Amino acid sequence: MRELFRQHTCTHSASICPGCRSRMREEALRQAPGRPIVLLRPTPVRVRSLPATAVAYTVTDVLVEWDADGGYQLRWEASWLVRRCAPQQAAAD
Repeated sequence: MRELFRQHTCTHSASICPGCRSRMREEALRQAPGRPIVLLRPTPVRVRSLPATAVAYTVTDVLVEWDADGGYQLRWEASWLVRRCAPQQAAAD
């Protein structure tokens, strides 16, 4: 697990700022462990027991994002920890 901590320079919350999110994604893709493949449609997944969204992947890792109590989270997770789930299951959580 590689935490991608980023300071935000904008004056509003990252949970409502699409510009901050896309800058964080671009930076995470530059720091990818291998050559990243960006998903055309983000996919609902579970990382351990946490519902998240897969944005990109490499041979060994998956870039996942989610909104938590601490705000927007984005990190590369080992692919064996990430499980795809049905959209209905993700919406129910």
